[in-house]
Amino acid sequence: MIGTFEMTWRLPAFAISAITLGVIDMTATTQMNATSALAASPISGAAPLEVTFTGMGPGMPEGVVVLDFGDGRTDDTISPIRGFRRTHVYRAAGSYTAVLKSGAYGGQRPAVLGEIGRVSIIVD
Repeated sequence: MIGTFEMTWRLPAFAISAITLGVIDMTATTQMNATSALAASPISGAAPLEVTFTGMGPGMPEGVVVLDFGDGRTDDTISPIRGFRRTHVYRAAGSYTAVLKSGAYGGQRPAVLGEIGRVSIIVD
């Protein structure tokens, strides 16, 4: 799955005191490739199972990234512009889906997060 994220800024082209002469519109587009955003190892085994997650944020400097481990725990300390490595222990047997979500920083509003990666984990 490939998604596109787009941000637009409006900046004054030239300003003298309170007079603005012209406006510049700037648009930045970032491609997000969900197939390479998240990997896990191992993806199955006996409880307690320690799984190492690796991946890459979407590249937005002011983005939000959350890794939902699928067992009620999340990690929101992932950088949106760097690769990451996290270890998580699944203590109970079951089938889990870890989901990596990302979105633009919402300022006063909560960020709207979209899925950029998914991995299934099976614990015996």
